[in-house]
Amino acid sequence: MKKMDEKAQWWTNRAWRQVQTNLREIDMLDIDAERYVADLQEFKATSVMLNASGIIASYPTNLPFHFQSPFLEGASLEELITACHDAGIKVIARTDFSKIRRPIYEEHPDWAYRTAEGKIVDYHGDVHACLNGEYQQKYALEIIEETLTKLDFDGIFFNMGGYKTSDYSGNEYGICHCENCKRRMVEMFASPLPRTQDLEDPAYRKYLLFKKKTVKEYQQKIYDFIQSIRPNVLIASNFVQRGMFRQESNTGMDRALPHWQFSASDNTKWVVSSYPTMGSCNTTVDFIDYSYRHVTVSPYQQKLRLTQNLANGGGIDYYLMGRLDNHEDKSGYEGIKEIFDYHEKNEDEYKNRSSKATIGVLHGADGNVNEFRGWFRFLAENHFLFDTIMSDVALELTWDKYRAMIVPDYQPLCEDLCKKLDEFALAGGTVIAVGRAGFRDEQFELREEPALSCLGIDKIRMVRSDMRSSYLKINNSEKFKRLPVTELIYMDGDYIYADYLDDVEKHLLLIPPQLFGPPERCYPTQITNEPGFTVNRYGNGKGIYIPWQPGQLFHRQGYKNTSDFIADMLENFAEVDPIKGNLSPMVEVTLFEQQKDQSLLLHLVNASGHFGVSFYAPITITNVEVIIPILKIPKLVKSLVVGDPYEFEIIDGAIKIKVPELGLMEALKIVF
Repeated sequence: MKKMDEKAQWWTNRAWRQVQTNLREIDMLDIDAERYVADLQEFKATSVMLNASGIIASYPTNLPFHFQSPFLEGASLEELITACHDAGIKVIARTDFSKIRRPIYEEHPDWAYRTAEGKIVDYHGDVHACLNGEYQQKYALEIIEETLTKLDFDGIFFNMGGYKTSDYSGNEYGICHCENCKRRMVEMFASPLPRTQDLEDPAYRKYLLFKKKTVKEYQQKIYDFIQSIRPNVLIASNFVQRGMFRQESNTGMDRALPHWQFSASDNTKWVVSSYPTMGSCNTTVDFIDYSYRHVTVSPYQQKLRLTQNLANGGGIDYYLMGRLDNHEDKSGYEGIKEIFDYHEKNEDEYKNRSSKATIGVLHGADGNVNEFRGWFRFLAENHFLFDTIMSDVALELTWDKYRAMIVPDYQPLCEDLCKKLDEFALAGGTVIAVGRAGFRDEQFELREEPALSCLGIDKIRMVRSDMRSSYLKINNSEKFKRLPVTELIYMDGDYIYADYLDDVEKHLLLIPPQLFGPPERCYPTQITNEPGFTVNRYGNGKGIYIPWQPGQLFHRQGYKNTSDFIADMLENFAEVDPIKGNLSPMVEVTLFEQQKDQSLLLHLVNASGHFGVSFYAPITITNVEVIIPILKIPKLVKSLVVGDPYEFEIIDGAIKIKVPELGLMEALKIVF
């Protein structure tokens, strides 16, 4: 293997067009290196990910506990890597240490995951391995060393890392109860493992911390080890905020509907916003589910994912089972090649970009996903520019550019993050806290006192969950221009009864659950003074508290009643402005600054093809107008999609751009 330049980080500012060929054992029987590379070149790929090691060694291994593939009759991995390098294509090793073959388990039963009853998970000969077992803690490093020293890989990706408690069929087995987990849990927290996953159980709260601590230690161990043998290898992990963060936009047969139509935007946005030193590589997964790996999802769904990646600051990535030449459903190829070709022609425009968003939304692994997704939709569909700030790095990031920070029912906030939110409000920002935001500390323990001073909450009296058939009555209609003939906001889910400081402004009036049948008795008998939201002036800024969960309600039901309320609240109380114009809610807007010349790159992504649970070609929208604030007059507005300059005019410190036709995507470069 040739010696690599140990100093250069080859992935920095690289045009990222990746294809993952998730090679099956049988694909290695007749794989041809020349054909493999030619297929990648048709996609204009700049990197490829392929299977290397872990569950199966896709090269001749010298390690006794590394299961040797018996199908290595075609081109070798070494030949494939050399051919890719000769074509300028980087090669990422896909590894997976989550499972071991049954014969290896028989020799080392202590390496296995165990259910609470002490049983293993044997999925057709692949036995689940535990993170705390010697296989992952020790022998995986030997496999990594062999993989990266025998073969000239440019990067490494770890599939299914951490604690996995289900199999490919979706069967759930619960928390691992192997002897290693039991021992380490006692050593770290003097606690037994919990039997159930219940946040009210003190043992489970400790277990959540146990998982975080052990995963963090393991990631550091792997990173340090790789640095000691191949420091210039790209590592697909956000732990050290160096390299690439890879995610998937995928679907599942039994996953709760609706499909998350902003999947790629969501995945890309939080990486780009929260890990600015890393590349975002969100892949569009070709297949429908594990159980249907050989039939593609809608080609239009694939194209939408790729354009969402680009619009939100990321690279593009396509993942399929098998090889490009022998795949049995190539219906997605044409559209994927179209987006890859567009990116290849404009790749310099997609380097060194920074988001111009003025709103931050706090999120993380311990958040309320449905509440977050509802807020994602509120903002995207009403054309507010926003970033997603992950809780684990929120303290490290600067918030100077933001006018508002939203905390959507995110419970476990550490003291330092609460302090930073309060300081943000003191300095002139607006903090919007929703539901049970900050009700728990970073140890997942319930707080006795309100976490955020900026909200003006004196104490929490009660959290009531049976709020079906309750409403909020609008008592200041002049502030809700989107609801001119509507007097009620419907609500569901939890409501938090609280006492507030005297100066806190209360808006909307809670109508508690009322009779909804028979029709003759469908009317309220009580209108309370409990608020639908509050505003508290705090220093130079303010804190807004919404004591219920409008996000998860909107994500589940999607009614305009909820979205219009939030949009009016954001504009008239939080005082943040959306992008104006005649844009449909089905058009996503993002705005980035290109650091090389301070030009702006404005994206419009047309998701009108999303219909029910299907994805079709988007409806072409004509005579689109978009208005964005600017500080100086531009020289030129040019479409990267069609290559033409577009008309624009300056109106009251803003630029109004006219787009004759919007298909799937428009990318407008605004040059000053």
